[in-house]
Amino acid sequence: MKYFIDTEFIEGFRKPLFGKKRHFIDLISIGIYREDGKFLYLISNEYNFNDADEWVKDNVIMPAYKSYVSGDARNRLDTTNFHKYLGYSNEEIKNKLLDFFGCWRDVLFYRAPEDIEVYGYYADYDWVLFCSLFGRMIDLPKGFPMYCKDLKQILDETLLNYKKTVKYFDTERRMAFSGNFEELAFADSIKEKEIDLSKYDLKYKLDFMKKYHSGYPKQENEHNALGDAKWNFNLFQFIQGLK
Repeated sequence: MKYFIDTEFIEGFRKPLFGKKRHFIDLISIGIYREDGKFLYLISNEYNFNDADEWVKDNVIMPAYKSYVSGDARNRLDTTNFHKYLGYSNEEIKNKLLDFFGCWRDVLFYRAPEDIEVYGYYADYDWVLFCSLFGRMIDLPKGFPMYCKDLKQILDETLLNYKKTVKYFDTERRMAFSGNFEELAFADSIKEKEIDLSKYDLKYKLDFMKKYHSGYPKQENEHNALGDAKWNFNLFQFIQGLK
């Protein structure tokens, strides 16, 4: 079973009274989208709002607050405290993850199904946060994968080897990839073009796919952990269609 993950977090450095500054990364929320359409979205009640910079407050915490809190609740909850009342402890999040991934406990350890695959996009911090919910890396359930497959790397490797000549339509009103488009208006202004992508570097290929291929997933609800996790699933499907 394939699982697509994303996290939102606060990152920074703390200076203890004595000693060196220490890097920290604290979970705000985690989203997981499973290939069968089931999903999980959880907000932590353990992060400190005051540790967040203004960008995180405006682009992550505020949208989460608006999606979680409505009506009369907004009279008593604001962006600084709503997670304390509506979120979960990291221990509770860990237990919900164990259930979502189908893990079970034997006499000594939690064990995981054998077919789990985990994917993320620019997933380094996502994976560190995910594993830290269980403790150390070796505290993951027995049989759980010890690594996350990074979709950005998979996409880059796929496009580096993508050497097809493709046809596409380019108009001022609509753009679509040949063979995968809805009926286009203004047919008299449409001109079919052809391009040999084998001649171009990775950046050009990626820009071309984002601009002209109608199958390339559009990001909606960006910086929402579940929205981005679902986008990861859609990106995976797009990549499979290129192979």
